[in-house]
Amino acid sequence: MATRLNLWSALFIADESFDWATCAVSPYMWNQVTDENPDAQRLIAKIEVGDRCLYMALGTPIHNMTESESPLFLPNWCMTALGVDGMGEEATVTWLSQEAFPSATRIVLRPHDSAFHTVDAKEELERALTRLGVLRQGDTILVPIEGLGGYEIAFDVMVTEPADIVLAEGDEVVMEFDTALDAPVEAVEAVEPESMLPPSAPVGNVLGGLSRRMPDGRAWNPYRDDA
Repeated sequence: MATRLNLWSALFIADESFDWATCAVSPYMWNQVTDENPDAQRLIAKIEVGDRCLYMALGTPIHNMTESESPLFLPNWCMTALGVDGMGEEATVTWLSQEAFPSATRIVLRPHDSAFHTVDAKEELERALTRLGVLRQGDTILVPIEGLGGYEIAFDVMVTEPADIVLAEGDEVVMEFDTALDAPVEAVEAVEPESMLPPSAPVGNVLGGLSRRMPDGRAWNPYRDDA
C-alpha cells in the first residue's frame, strides 16, 4: 500500500546513529509499517518522485517526533537521484518486503574514483551492499570507504543478475568491478572480478576479455596483499 511522505535530507537531523545506507521514519510510522508487514524480515521503501524512483532499506526510527509528523529521512546522496533538495518535498512511498526481490547472482559496479583500487575494500563493500539491501541496474550509489578514511566513492550499478532489481546479499554473488570512471583512456584495462564466494570457488570471466599478469604468471588482482 502506497503512502505520501515528505522527504528530508539527513542533514536536518542531529542523530549520529543515522545510517548512510538506510532511510528512517518516526517511531509512530515505523510501528505502523512494521505492524502492517509482520512477516517481513526487512522492509524496503520504493520512493517515487515524478518519474524518478529509488529503493532504500528501512533503518531504525528517529525519535522526538509527534504522531502527526510524516517525514522520511534519506541520506543526502539520495536527493540527487530523486531530483529533490530534501526539504520536505512530497513522495509516494510503497513498503515492500525483501522477499519481493530475487537474490543477486552477479553484480558489476563501476567506481567513479580509481582510489577504490588502492585499498583492500572488497569485504567492506560487500557489507555495504548488504546494508543497502536492494540494488537497481542503472542507479548510482555513494559508499564511504573506511579503508580510505571514510572517503565517499560513487559506484554506477552497471549489471545486476538475474533481474534489473536484486537483493544484494547472499553467499552466491559474483561481484565484478569495471574500470574506474576517472581512469585515463590509454590506461583502461579490465579488472579481475571479485566474488562473495569463498576464495576457492570459481568466479566470472575478466571484464572485457583482457587480463593482467604478475611476474610469476598469476592473474593480477588489486586486492592481493602482494600485488
